[in-house]
Amino acid sequence: MPDLHRKNFIAQDGERFTLLVNEDGIPDFWTTLYMTTKVRSQTQATQRAHLNNLVHINIWEQIVGERLSDKIIRIINDHATILNDDLFTTNEIHQIGHHCKLTSKAARRNLKASSKKTRNDNLIKFISPISKIPDPIVGVEQQIGRIREFAEYFEFLAINILRSKPSFSAYLDRISRIKSNILNQKSKGRSSRNKVIDPDRKAPPPEVFDEVMRIVDLENPMNPFTSAVRTRNYLLFRVLYETGMRTGEILQLKITDIDFSDSAIQVRRRHNDPEDTKRRFEPNAKTEERDIPISRKLSNELRNYILYERREIPNTKSHSFLFVSNKGKSKGDPLSLIQFSKMVEKVAVSEKLADFIKKNGFSTSRTLTKHSFRHNFNNRFSKIIDTNNALAVEEGRLNDVISEKKEIEQRMYLNGHRSATSAIVYNLRHTKEQAEKLLKNEQNRIDEHLNIGEFQ
Repeated sequence: MPDLHRKNFIAQDGERFTLLVNEDGIPDFWTTLYMTTKVRSQTQATQRAHLNNLVHINIWEQIVGERLSDKIIRIINDHATILNDDLFTTNEIHQIGHHCKLTSKAARRNLKASSKKTRNDNLIKFISPISKIPDPIVGVEQQIGRIREFAEYFEFLAINILRSKPSFSAYLDRISRIKSNILNQKSKGRSSRNKVIDPDRKAPPPEVFDEVMRIVDLENPMNPFTSAVRTRNYLLFRVLYETGMRTGEILQLKITDIDFSDSAIQVRRRHNDPEDTKRRFEPNAKTEERDIPISRKLSNELRNYILYERREIPNTKSHSFLFVSNKGKSKGDPLSLIQFSKMVEKVAVSEKLADFIKKNGFSTSRTLTKHSFRHNFNNRFSKIIDTNNALAVEEGRLNDVISEKKEIEQRMYLNGHRSATSAIVYNLRHTKEQAEKLLKNEQNRIDEHLNIGEFQ
C-alpha cells in the first residue's frame, strides 16, 4: 500500500503543477490522471488544496488496506456486471465522514494504530478509538471540502474504470447514488456564512496596526530588523497597510507594476509565470486586476529601493520581481511566502507590540497576520467614506455624497472582488462600530425621555 506524498514540478514554459508520488518518486497513476484532467488548469495553490484532500483519502486507503480504485475493480469482478449501491456499507459511509473530520495528524495516528492490526479478509475494517479523548477535528468547511473531494474522486474512478464495460450506461445511476450517499455525510453544522463573526477574530484593533508602522519605521531605534533588510521590510509593511493587497499580489509585483508618474500599483494576474522559477510555491493574485493609488511618499520610497538597494543585490538582474531575498542561498531571488510570513511574525510576537496591546487594554483574539492588514484597510476606507459624506452634507454638496451602492462598487474595485458579498466580511469592524454608536445614541435618548436617575 503506497504512502503518497506531494511533489512540485515546474515545466519549461513556467507551468506549475503538483502531483502525488510514491516512495520511489514515481507519480501515482489514478491521482495524477485525476489532477491532470480535473484540476490542471487551476492555480498551484488550488491544486495543493485538492492534493491535501487526496492525501487524506490515501491515509484512509492505508487504514482500510485497499486503494479505492482496487476496491471498485474487485467489486465489479465479484459481481460480474453489477455495481451494488452497497459498495460501501452504511457504517463504512459514516466512517468515511468521520475520517474527513479528523486532522491529518489524528488520521495518521489511527493509521499507525491500524498497522498493528491483522487483516485476514478483503472487508474494510476501521479502527476503534484507542483513547477516550476525542480526536482533534478540522473546521466544517474543510470537512465538507474533503467529503466533496472524496465523492468527486470516487465518481471519477468509477466512470473511468467502468467506461469500457458493455453495460456502462447501467452503472451511471448507481455511481450517482453512491456519490450522493458520500455527500450526505457533510456536517449539518452551520457554515461560516451563517455565523455571527466578531471583527476582533478577524484582525486586531486599528491602533495596533498604527503601532506596527511605528515599530517598523526606518528611524525607530527599536526596529527589530537588521540594516540589510530594514528598508525592504518597511516597504512591505507599508504596502500592506496602505493598499490592503493580498500576500500573493504583493510578492508577484514586478518593477513595471509601479506607476511612478501617477503613484499607483498595478495588480496583475500572472499564473505560471516563466520568469518565476526560483520559488517553490508561486504567489499569485486571487482577485481581479486593478490599479491601486498609493501616496507620493510610498511611490518615491519604492523608487529609491529599486535604484539604490535592490540593484546592488546579486542575481536580481535575472528577473523583475520587486521584492527580493537579501541573504542566504536565495539571495537575489524573489521573496518567498515563507520569508514574508516570518517577517510579519517577528513583529507580531515582539515584546514591544505585546506591551502596547497590554498597556492600552486592547482585547483581541486575533494575532497580527498579513491578511489582517486587509481588514484594517477596509475599516479605514469605511471611515473615509463617512468623513467624506459628513463633510459633503455639512457644506451642502449633496452630489458628492457617496451612496451605499457607490461605496460597494468602490470597495469591490479596490479589493478586486467579483461580487459585493465578498466585501461584507472585510467591513465587520466598521459595521459593528456603527451599530454600537446608533444603539448608544438610542439608549441615551431613552434615558433622557424617561429621566432615569432623577430620584437619586
